[in-house]
Amino acid sequence: MNSTFKKSTIAVVLSFCMLSLVAFNTAAVAKNAGTNKTIEKAREAVNQASSDDWMTYAVSAEKCIRKNINLKEAAEWLDRSLAIKETPYNLKVKGLYYEKNNLPEKALEYYVKSLKVGIENDVTYEDLHTQAKVAKLIK
Repeated sequence: MNSTFKKSTIAVVLSFCMLSLVAFNTAAVAKNAGTNKTIEKAREAVNQASSDDWMTYAVSAEKCIRKNINLKEAAEWLDRSLAIKETPYNLKVKGLYYEKNNLPEKALEYYVKSLKVGIENDVTYEDLHTQAKVAKLIK
């Protein structure tokens, strides 16, 4: 191989490596921006919520939990939501929180409690998704 060909090959390989690095960094920055935006929107909703608005606290917590971000603050929002009113929804989200934190026994406890509260409020209540989670955790 002549020296010009070697230099050209090396330049192409280096260019490819640089483009790959730039693409990787761009994706990482975009993901981080999305993460920060989720947290900011959740905090804004919580800050604007009325003192008895259990739903806003639960929804904001769920958004963070599903993305596996800001879990400590999400747990605080959930506790606040549950202190206002225990509902099938916020109990289920608490189960999801424990599931994401690798605490299956606690997750099971809250999923079952979610189903129980739902049935106590409406005998025709049905939540197949939560029932499937309970069945999976029992196995």
